[in-house]
Amino acid sequence: MASVNQAIIETIIEAGIDHVFALPGGILSPVFPDLHDYQNKVKVILTRNEQSASCMAEMYGRLTGKPGVLTGQGPFIASAGLFGMMEAHLTSTPMLVLADLTDYGSFALHAPFQCGTGDYGGLDLKEIFKGTAKFVTVASTPFEAVQGVQLAIKHAVSGRPGPAVCLFKVPALKGQLSDRDVARLHPVTSYLRVEKPAAYPADVERVAAALTQAKRPVIIAGNGVHAAKAYAELAQLAELCGIPVATSYQGKSVIPETHPLAVGVMNMYGEKIALRTVSEADLLLVIGCRLKPQDTCFESPELIDPRRQKIVQIDIDSRNAGWAFPVDIGLTGDAQLVMRQLIEALGDRVRAKDADWAAWTRRISDMKAEDGYFDDPSLRSEHVPIRSTRIVHELREHLPADAIVTLDGGNNRVSMLRYYATRTAGTCFAAAGIGAMSLSVPSAIAAKILHPERACVAVCGDGGMAMQIHALSTAKQYGAAAIFVVMNDSVLGAVRDHQKGRIIASEFIDTDFARIAQSFDGQGVRVRTPDEVAPAIRRALASKDPFVIDVLTDPDERIREAVVSPWARKGLASM
Repeated sequence: MASVNQAIIETIIEAGIDHVFALPGGILSPVFPDLHDYQNKVKVILTRNEQSASCMAEMYGRLTGKPGVLTGQGPFIASAGLFGMMEAHLTSTPMLVLADLTDYGSFALHAPFQCGTGDYGGLDLKEIFKGTAKFVTVASTPFEAVQGVQLAIKHAVSGRPGPAVCLFKVPALKGQLSDRDVARLHPVTSYLRVEKPAAYPADVERVAAALTQAKRPVIIAGNGVHAAKAYAELAQLAELCGIPVATSYQGKSVIPETHPLAVGVMNMYGEKIALRTVSEADLLLVIGCRLKPQDTCFESPELIDPRRQKIVQIDIDSRNAGWAFPVDIGLTGDAQLVMRQLIEALGDRVRAKDADWAAWTRRISDMKAEDGYFDDPSLRSEHVPIRSTRIVHELREHLPADAIVTLDGGNNRVSMLRYYATRTAGTCFAAAGIGAMSLSVPSAIAAKILHPERACVAVCGDGGMAMQIHALSTAKQYGAAAIFVVMNDSVLGAVRDHQKGRIIASEFIDTDFARIAQSFDGQGVRVRTPDEVAPAIRRALASKDPFVIDVLTDPDERIREAVVSPWARKGLASM
């Protein structure tokens, strides 16, 4: 019989997972020597911190649809590692978390150092993980260890994806699997042969009929389209009916924002064309989007109002349809499958609506021409210190269309949300779950490990870069030549902007991140003037090493005030 460690590793490989993100320690340490024998099938990425490992595992899950594996010692996975887990929980990203209880076997009831069994004098790791995971189990025997991993993988990818956790006690990772177990282990693939849910056909017909009766329909597409990898179906549905597509912030890039039917992100900081389009719609087809307050300008009736608009909502989780707003029709199902159903159901029905929908499409095109779609004079600003919008403009001009861009928390993400127009579907991923600073840095490294042939770019502020600066070491170690664009104004911009002149605990000393990158044996350049931004991007794209572009930006830009929707201002003022 195989050892329990080998059986766990083979289960992971059988599920199609080919990377593990780890900081070894504790009871799980003996598993890693066994991984040595499987290096041609699974690559282990050693990070400097469990936080980075969790972010990389989360990005792996986003890009592949398979669980990103996070593993290490229980107390540290349950603290630093929760960072990426929380993001995965809120972005419906599959993760497999393997950690130990550090229980010291028979000494567990006497509160040994770091013990996480939940007994008096220790930590309760199971309860800690329950708040951010779909499934948590504790394995006490080798059989439970293997089956626990199998079931965790199943839960991570089933229905609405998310993190799943298997915790191990000392006896679980020692000894051999036994034929004497009454229960039986089966191949993990047999647990995964469950089709994703489609919508009830009669409801699909009702939606098709409602669409053909609408004169100004709009699709609102969210992160569910990313999760389902339903980019082709979204474009096909939009083109079939000539329906404009707005997205949530999490849904940014589910359709190229250069597509004629794309209108950008509808958000409190979103594209004004998206907000106008949604406001004028008579039917909203909401796909994989929960309609969070920030995306709806705090539920402004000027944007979305069920009294004047029909709302049809599609989500893999039935709780999400009709959550923020009442709906006329709510469908439960996988975004990709339901859109395929809709495309088939619409069939010849759309031909009779060509005249109405053509007029609506022309209206969208006219709005873009009149108001300037993804445009603003600040994009071409020569101001010194550099405006963040000028950086976005240069990224738009010089990054390849298929570049994978990861966004961070802070003011930098407002500029990117508002003015970075994506040209390829599935290329921009936002820190939009917990909205965390620093998430973009390890995420870009994970993306580059998975896609070494593509440009992978993290856009962050100096606060976020400093939080996970050690990730540059990981990038260098694994040959991940990611690019890190740091909008460096030496302040916590979003925090300081709200202090209205009474500045406290929001300003840093100047930090040269380009020099730090060089100390990690990477490359970096500090940029001081607008004309230096484009050459720096070209150098970074040509680099074979991790490359930091440290741009000195204007701390007084106030980008949020410049782009916030008037409808959102009303909601903010009422809080």
